[in-house]
Amino acid sequence: MLKVERPTGAAARRERGRREMRLAIIDEARRLVDVEGLDAVTIRGIARALGYSPGALYEYFDSKETILEALYFDGTDGLGAHMERTMAALPADVSASDAIAALGHGYRAFALEHGELYRLIFGGVCDFGSDGPPEDSGGYGTLMRVAQQGVADGTFAPVPAELVALSAWSGVHGFVSLELGGHLKGGDDAAMPPASPEEARVQRDHIFDAHIRMLLFGLVRRQEHGPRPDAEADGTP
Repeated sequence: MLKVERPTGAAARRERGRREMRLAIIDEARRLVDVEGLDAVTIRGIARALGYSPGALYEYFDSKETILEALYFDGTDGLGAHMERTMAALPADVSASDAIAALGHGYRAFALEHGELYRLIFGGVCDFGSDGPPEDSGGYGTLMRVAQQGVADGTFAPVPAELVALSAWSGVHGFVSLELGGHLKGGDDAAMPPASPEEARVQRDHIFDAHIRMLLFGLVRRQEHGPRPDAEADGTP
């Protein structure tokens, strides 16, 4: 019989204490960002606020940058939790396509709300390595589950679910990065400035919605004997 190693009471308490301390560090970093801005987030400042030495915090985070990464992705106010709430708000019978669209809109909304932190993190603070975004944080695991569902039920093309998830993520992420970088002005013409910030935002919302639909058009499975995608538009059978 396989022997299952279970943590002792002392080990469980230590692990719970580590989780609580990690959350306390993230919460203090969030408070500093809200009150004083990103530049105020330092290992020394967080340690002082929590009543610890800076060296003690290095047992949980090895740099300011990893704290900011956790602040953006993890915790109850992080991107991962935001994406889970986005999914929870959808109907139980939502299609994989609609779920992907909702997650895309949720990702963009969160990024626009935390624009400064987004630009900092994706400007080089986070090192995702060669494997893409972290699958266990930031909502990417949620996206993967939807992709797997869509491939399994035939909604998406018969390709690896990883390809579906990465295609959706990179398409949305690319749009958001251009938007936050000021490269999508939201005017009626690429060379024309918008009439007002409000109209610019509305225009970008419309463009993003069309972008999501185009992404999904490339992911959904085609019916072998169904009508051509342009049949409805031109009346061709």
